[in-house]
Amino acid sequence: MHYTKPALSFDQQLDLLRQRGLSVADNARALHWLRQISYYRLSAYCLPFKEGERFRAGTDFNDIAGLYIFDRKLRLLVLDAIERIEVSIRTAITYEIAHAYGPFGHTESAHFSPRFDHARFMEELEREERRARETFAAHFRGKYTSETHLPVWMATELLSLGTVSMLYEALPPDLKRRIAAAYNIDTQFLSSWLHALTYLRNVCAHLKRLWNRQLAIRPRFPSRSRSWPHAIPDNGRLYAMLAVLRHMLQVVSPQCGWRERLFQLFDTHPTVPLVAMQVPPDWRTNLFWR
Repeated sequence: MHYTKPALSFDQQLDLLRQRGLSVADNARALHWLRQISYYRLSAYCLPFKEGERFRAGTDFNDIAGLYIFDRKLRLLVLDAIERIEVSIRTAITYEIAHAYGPFGHTESAHFSPRFDHARFMEELEREERRARETFAAHFRGKYTSETHLPVWMATELLSLGTVSMLYEALPPDLKRRIAAAYNIDTQFLSSWLHALTYLRNVCAHLKRLWNRQLAIRPRFPSRSRSWPHAIPDNGRLYAMLAVLRHMLQVVSPQCGWRERLFQLFDTHPTVPLVAMQVPPDWRTNLFWR
């Protein structure tokens, strides 16, 4: 089967939306959105309001625009949390490596799990060091000319979150336990969360739809117990990652107001269906979110 749909002008795109039952009160606004955001990108936000190819009766263009705005604000809020957590986990890993093995301990394969591809890690690090234009890197190279590599507290600043996540996984068990304990979670779950956070960060950074996403990388959680009393309905939906962010921010930045801003976002967009994110109806009354 061949794809035969023709390219449509912006006016034709708007006509097509109307033909399918969408109410559009402000033509100029709708056309502006189509020009700046694209019909295809907006089409994903139309799906909750459609039955087959047609919009449900009473659906307005503002409904689609509102859902898009909610998703955009949600991405920015999630990125805000991930940034705080990423900086914190870099600091924790750097501190443990430096104090256990010295400033260049990360360059020795013997300090990591045998399963860790340390040679590949060093290739990536050397590549990042060569192209680093940060002032701290230039200053170090100019002053300490006999050193081949940057010390670990500089090196980790050049690594992606994905590589930092793998570095944590490769640490000796005692170092992993110390880091995980600082976040009030076991090592196996912190490893899983860092992997999932890397994926979520990439979703947000590439401006992909977030609110109803089925997670390709799912975080693992402890069994429900006194130490982890919060039930996660579905670890493949966004609520699971909101729970991860909430838990870690309570350690990393408890006064940042992230929870309140999340609540405010949901209050501002009360018609967004919670079920698509697997957000429990009574989530705000749970002790976990208080």
